[in-house]
Amino acid sequence: MTKRLLIAGLAVLVMSCWNVSRINAQSCPNQESYGVRPSRAVDKSVQSRLEITYFNTTDANAFISEAGGGRRSASYARLTGSQFNARINSLVGSGIATIRKQQSAAPYLGQVAELNLERPSTNASAKMVKAVWSPNDPGYLSGLDRETEVTVSKASSLDGPYYRLSVLSWFVDVTNKGGQKVVDYDASVLLMPGETAIFKLMSDDEARRSGTGRNYIAVTMRSVDGASVARLHAPVRYY
Repeated sequence: MTKRLLIAGLAVLVMSCWNVSRINAQSCPNQESYGVRPSRAVDKSVQSRLEITYFNTTDANAFISEAGGGRRSASYARLTGSQFNARINSLVGSGIATIRKQQSAAPYLGQVAELNLERPSTNASAKMVKAVWSPNDPGYLSGLDRETEVTVSKASSLDGPYYRLSVLSWFVDVTNKGGQKVVDYDASVLLMPGETAIFKLMSDDEARRSGTGRNYIAVTMRSVDGASVARLHAPVRYY
């Protein structure tokens, strides 16, 4: 009798979690929510100006020390925009780093900016093949190295002048049956206008592809002031 009651109780708990998870992925403690972003209200009265830099460096300690070992080190750092620019320009000038792509975006607060970070190529023209891509195209993954989403929203009143920067990035593997993508970086950090958030990509997939190099995504929040999209020098697709 006790065993039957226990089994029935577990069944009710599982069904409750399954039903609630359709509404809120974080309602049940065992519900996997990695790579899930709750929808946010979009404030079309305010825009953020962002600059996203995707780069590679052979210096394992360029921005984040790996003194304790690659797998034990942090994967996030924060600098001022000027500090980041000075450092990355120095690394590129010394031949230690390569900027693979730099893209601008001006999403409204709460709006998702969807970024296409292309697969590297020695053929200059090939880099433009998927410059404008659509997930509705079954072959769109073939031109991607990584797919990334960036969202800026107003932080809690307790966080003062900071904004909430969310970064969700998929590793794209085109060697597996025509292409697949796996979330390998999911971050939500506080940032002020004028600062740069630097994310070191250290997943097993990225390590196999990058070898001894290190790939980074850096997001510089230039301003949050209702900037005009017309001021951007590169297009970005929203949804």
